[in-house]
Amino acid sequence: MASPLAKQRQAILAKETPSMLVSSLEPKSLHLLLIELENDMAVLKSINRIEDKITHKRDVLIPKYRPSIEDYLANKETYDNPLFSQMIIWLFDIEELDTAIEWCDKAIELGVTSPFNRDLATFCAGHVLEWTHKMSNMGHSIDPYFSQTFKKVREKWRLSERLTCQYFKFAGLFLLRDKDGHPRASSVGDVETLEKAHALLTEADNIYGKAKVKTVLDNINQRIRALKEGVNL
Repeated sequence: MASPLAKQRQAILAKETPSMLVSSLEPKSLHLLLIELENDMAVLKSINRIEDKITHKRDVLIPKYRPSIEDYLANKETYDNPLFSQMIIWLFDIEELDTAIEWCDKAIELGVTSPFNRDLATFCAGHVLEWTHKMSNMGHSIDPYFSQTFKKVREKWRLSERLTCQYFKFAGLFLLRDKDGHPRASSVGDVETLEKAHALLTEADNIYGKAKVKTVLDNINQRIRALKEGVNL
């Protein structure tokens, strides 16, 4: 049975015209690159350790295919390109998020087919949110990548209610962090910050009924009242 990548390659080859075969991807046409990619994916699959897979992607595969994608973008090509979506996945895997997010947005704009059952916007948003949780738990900065992606989630991408809710919920809870990184309304002494967190968490609850933010919202309301009344909690 043909792999999903092989099926994509066959479909593209059936639609390619001679001009496309000798386009900006010279000296190799896209379908020849996809044959190489399929072989490289088999090698990658044979590597056992995740750490070694990531190293192989960073040091071997991405440098090999990046020039072809840069040419593809520079020449404003409009045909579907599975190599492009695969590169985006690898860039997220090695946490080269600047290029990964930029290229993901471009791929969505160009209508590049996702290699998953989920669309590229969902893949990008999910991956950035996972990375954000990891960085936050380690006490590291989450920006500019979280803010960049959250802006797309709010204004541009039509994601599932659950994933959209998770972005609003994280943003709201992040504003409530205490010195240990835990969300705690009583640790915040600024009414404006509390109101921002309340608005974000309320939106999360409105978007997805299982947001589980009711208790936090009550705590925020209590803290706002206490601050306005000059009471220390």
